[in-house]
This record gives sequence, C-alpha cells and structure tokens, in this order.
Amino acid sequence: MSDVKNFEDLNLSELTLKALKKKGYKAPTEVQVNTIPPAMEGKDVLVQSRTGSGKTMAFLIPIFEWIEKNKGVEALILVPTRELAQQVNEEAKALGREYKVNTMAVYGGSAIEPQIRSLPKTSVVAGTPGRVIDLIKRGALDLRNLKTFVLDEADRMMDMGFLDDIKWIMSRTPNEKQMILCSATMPDEIVDLAHRYMNNPVTLKLSKDDISAKGIRQFQIKVGGMNKLAKLTALLDNEPGKYLIFCRTKIGTQRLADQLKKLNYKAYAIHGDMSQAARTRTMNEFKAGGIDILVATDVAARGIDVEGITHVVNYDVPLYPKDYVHRIGRTGRMGKKGKAVTFVSRDEQEPFSRIELFIDKRVPEMKMSGKGRVRERMDYREYADVFGMVILEFELKEDMKRLDLIKAVEKLGIRDEDIGRVVIKGRQGTIEMHYGKAHRVVTSKLFKKIRVKRN
Repeated sequence: MSDVKNFEDLNLSELTLKALKKKGYKAPTEVQVNTIPPAMEGKDVLVQSRTGSGKTMAFLIPIFEWIEKNKGVEALILVPTRELAQQVNEEAKALGREYKVNTMAVYGGSAIEPQIRSLPKTSVVAGTPGRVIDLIKRGALDLRNLKTFVLDEADRMMDMGFLDDIKWIMSRTPNEKQMILCSATMPDEIVDLAHRYMNNPVTLKLSKDDISAKGIRQFQIKVGGMNKLAKLTALLDNEPGKYLIFCRTKIGTQRLADQLKKLNYKAYAIHGDMSQAARTRTMNEFKAGGIDILVATDVAARGIDVEGITHVVNYDVPLYPKDYVHRIGRTGRMGKKGKAVTFVSRDEQEPFSRIELFIDKRVPEMKMSGKGRVRERMDYREYADVFGMVILEFELKEDMKRLDLIKAVEKLGIRDEDIGRVVIKGRQGTIEMHYGKAHRVVTSKLFKKIRVKRN
C-alpha cells in the first residue's frame, strides 16, 4: 500500500480523522498502513511489529470505525501491565470522545468497585489478565457482545506467564469475533496461539524475530560500580534530554532517584513498591514534561510508551538479553532517533557479552568528554582478581626489606590476610592487597610513587 500518504487515503470516517488531527497525528506509520485496511474488513490480523511503531492506533482505529454503541463491551484489549492498559486507554479516549463512546482501563492495584460501576456503560476495555478474569468471575465484565479481541504485546505476556489466563479469557468470548494479535517477536507459543484461535489471519511481519534495536545508537561505558553515579551525572549534564534509566532492583531504583534529586535533577522513581496512584501520577508527570528523568525497574517500565525519550540508560546491565532490547526500545520511537547507553562494570561484562551475541552487534565504547556533579573516585575493585586482590606497583622512598615493608603496612591497620605477594627489587616493587584496603596503602607516606597495576 505504497500509495497511502495520509490518513485520508485509508478511507476513515470524519470522526476518526478529527480525533487523529487533535492528537497531532499527521501521517500513518508502516504498521498502521498495513493493519488498518484488513482489520476494517473484519479480518483476523497477526502483526509482528516492534514497540513504538504506532500499533496501538493500528488496532484502535478499526475498532471505532465499526463501533455500534450501547451494545455493552464491544472490544477487549488484553495487555501485560497496568501502565500499558492506561496508555492504550488514553489513546482510545481520543477516539471515544469523538464517537461519544466510553472507554476504560482495568487493572489490579486499584479499587475494583468503580470499575464495576462503569463497565455497563463502557464499549472499549483495555485490561491486564488478572483483573479481567476477576471482573468476569464477578459477572461485571460481560463479553457476550464482544466483536474484537486484541492481544497486545503478546510475547511479553508469554514471558510473564499469562498463557493460561489468556486461554481462560478467550474461552469466555464469542466464537464469532475478530482477533488482532500484536507481538514484537514470534516465539512458538504465539504461533500456536494464532493457529488455534485465529481464522485464516492476515499475517504482517514488519520486524525481525531477533530484534536488534536497529535505528537506536547504542553505546557502552566501562565503569566501576563506585563511579556509575559520577558517569551518569556527566552524561546528564553534557547531553540534556528526556531520560529513562533502568536499575535491576526496586531498592536500587529508589536510591538512585533519591541521589539524583539531592543533586537537583528532576528525577523520580517508578517501581512495584509504589502505590498505583503514585505510579500513575509519576508517569503523567513524565509524559507532560514535568519530570526529565524517570528511574525504573524492568517490570514497572514494561509497556511504557512515552514520546520524546532521547536517552535510555542501563545503570545496571539486565540479566536477560531480551530485557535489554525491550529497555532500549523505549527510545527511537515512531521513526525518531534515540540513544541507549549501558554502564558495564567488570562483574557485568559476561551478561553484556551475551547481549551483544543476542543482538548480533558489538556495542562501541563511549568516551565521556565532560564532568558531572559527582567527582569520580579510584575504584580498586575494578582491578581486583577473583579473590579481591589488586596489584600495586611502587617506588620506595628509601631502601627497605620485604618483611619491614609488610610490618609497616600492617601498622596502617591492615591485617596479614589482606596482604598478598610482596616483591622488592632495589626500591621498585609490587604488593598484592585486598581492594578494600588498597586506598590506605596508596595514601600512606611509605612510598615515593605508587599506583594500581592495570591489566
């Protein structure tokens, strides 16, 4: 459909065109050009497209083009996370306002009673599997008049263990319905699901299975854990933008956000220990531009679709290569340029090597040219062996025997077990030292010169 240049070429209703204009959408993306026509004909559609390609509107537009109103729930969009349910609903609201159709998001972590009261007047529902099942069991979510069933980010739902929930929900929907399945990758479980539940679907493969995050400039910065904050502030100060920063744990996420706030950055955390109201408030602020920096865990950030993210930073290297691709896919969306920077400490080199194998690309090292708001310190741990020992090269101020040097070092409050091999030739020599005590030796007055031996 190369002749499609704008939304008018897709034969959309005036109401849809009006909603798209108000949202600022000017031209359809590839996934929209290919998905909307067969979906508007009522065909089942299987779409493989990377996150950030515009697929939400690709399935919402056909839903509203055929909406009947006052027929109960006509469309159910199943998503993996509450944040994604909220984002899909925000897009749906833009169309719903023009069509005078109610839409809503349903998810756990929020009161169920208001959702139950609103459902009888709602035509389009975006929800997470757990809350959808709960509402069905309570008799609040009636799917007898369902016309379109959408599975969004299907591969992530598989990763999160929702397959049985999806099958249970499907069994409560009419046999005669349209299905639209969207996924960034096509693992066997997705293919099996499509074959079992979809009717001769139109298959659109618009991205590769082994997503390599093409279009995103990727870099690594080799840095010890002690200096990650210093490197991060240098990046933030020298490359201003809208940042999404990933940490591995909830505690680490909150700690980093608090540290950045103390340094006068507009930074906030989002993680599973926060209340749903706090998470929603933070996300809205980030979208609106009131927050420049969002620090997140993988689970909390799943499904985040925010325009204008210029940088994704992996403060901690993810353990799984797929998580890396999902993380950095938050930037470079809708055809815009994006940059992904990963801080790699010595202990994280192995998982990062697995990531490079997965994306089939060597990620170049990025050299930081400027300084930040935190001063870098010597991180001896980065030079330690598997036993935690570093080698220090020195030049003595005066002649000293090996045992005399060991005794002098012990007087610095260093135990014998923290000292390794000591070699002296003339006034030159090396001493092995546990990295946690190395700074005491380096800052002592025993030596004319001393430095860590770099491999």
